[in-house]
Formats: sequence, C-alpha cells, structure tokens
Amino acid sequence: MHIFTLTALLMLTLSEPAFARNISNEQSEAASARDAVGDAMSKLSDIEQKIQRQQALLTQEQEKLKQYQAEKAQTEKDLEAKKAIFEQKSKLLDEAWKQRTDY
Repeated sequence: MHIFTLTALLMLTLSEPAFARNISNEQSEAASARDAVGDAMSKLSDIEQKIQRQQALLTQEQEKLKQYQAEKAQTEKDLEAKKAIFEQKSKLLDEAWKQRTDY
C-alpha cells in the first residue's frame, strides 16, 4: 500500500504545471505564420482588385478602339465619295475651260 501511495504521489508531482513543456516558441511561430497568412491574403485581395480595375479599363479601351475603327471606316467611305465628287467637278471645270478657250 505504501508503494501505491508513493507511486500516486509521484504521478501527481510529474503532472504538475511546473514540469509542463515551455511552448512559447511554438506560440510565437504560430502567431507569425498566422500573420503571414493574413498578409498574403491581403496582398492577394489587393492584386485581385487591381486585376478587376485593369479588366474594366481594358474593356473601356476596347470599346473606344471599336468606335474609332468604325469612325475610320466611315471617314474612309466619306473620303472616297468626296474624291469621286471632286474628280467629277474637276472634269466639268476642265471641260468648261476647254470650251471657253475654244470660243
């Protein structure tokens, strides 16, 4: 019985907090790792927002490009029509000068 009591006392003594393992290093490392995860998540969020803004800007610029291309095509058509009119009017003027000199 005496050995049983001694064994029980020894077990209680060894389970006391005084013999608990110091885990402050692990706590510090876990906190640092948690902060690193938070920082990485924040950076990822910032980059995703930049990507969204850039995509919106790109969409706007693509719409402007389409508009300018359409304006260019219409201006080229107008130019060709105006050239045709100019050529016609120039021929008429040349004929008028020729008729004037023939008199």
